[in-house]
Order: sequence, then C-alpha cells, then structure tokens
Amino acid sequence: MRLRSLATLAATLLLTATASASTLQLPKGFYATNVNGQQVSAFDSSLDLGQGKQVVTLRYANPHRIHPEHHEMVVSGPIYVVFDADGNTDYQLSADLPMALNQAKSYARNPKFDLTSDGLVIAHQAYLGQGAIARLLTD
Repeated sequence: MRLRSLATLAATLLLTATASASTLQLPKGFYATNVNGQQVSAFDSSLDLGQGKQVVTLRYANPHRIHPEHHEMVVSGPIYVVFDADGNTDYQLSADLPMALNQAKSYARNPKFDLTSDGLVIAHQAYLGQGAIARLLTD
C-alpha cells in the first residue's frame, strides 16, 4: 500500500512539473546556443525554460543568395536576452527580418525583436556582443 502511495505521489509531481513548464519559441533566422548557461542545440526552435530569471543566448543568422552559385551567411554576434519567466507561460520571439543583404548586415549589428506572450509584449533586456558584459555591470 505504501509503495502505491509513493508511486502515485511521484506521478503527480512529474505531471505537475511537466504542466508548469515555460517555453520560448524562436522564429526562422534566430538560433539559441545557451539557456541559463546550459548549452542547447542550435536546431531547437522551442526552448524549455524554468521559472525565474532567464538568460538566453541567441544569434541572428540568415543566408542570402548573391548569385546562383554563391550564398553569403549573415550572422550576428551573441545576443543575451534577459527576462523573467513565470514557469507556466509560453513566450515567442518575433522580428521583422530584412530581405536584402545590405539590410541584413545592418540588422545583424543591431537586431530588433519583441518578446511576447499571448500577443502582449514581455519586458526584457537584450545585450549584444562584446559590449554585453560592460553593460550588464553598469545595469
């Protein structure tokens, strides 16, 4: 009887933990490298998040066809997105990505995007590249 109670409790805890997970959906053109210091696959467009402060390291990357035999990959430096997750909300990163190569290069130097949930903009900070550490230390 006691073993059955423990098994029921364990199953309930597992279902509760699974039901209260947050995710971050990434659009085409963005990939993540880390979530809270833990490496993630660059192929994942949906990231599992915990509750509390989140630090997601992203990059903007977009291939552009210059000539039928030549492509140029435009890639940003690391982008550190910092926000608070409540543990049971799904978040989306959304951006209007440029189509022209020169605009993509400009965008990669200063990417703009929104973090939303259910159509509402979520407060976040975004830090880009090498300046991120200095900026974080002054915030």
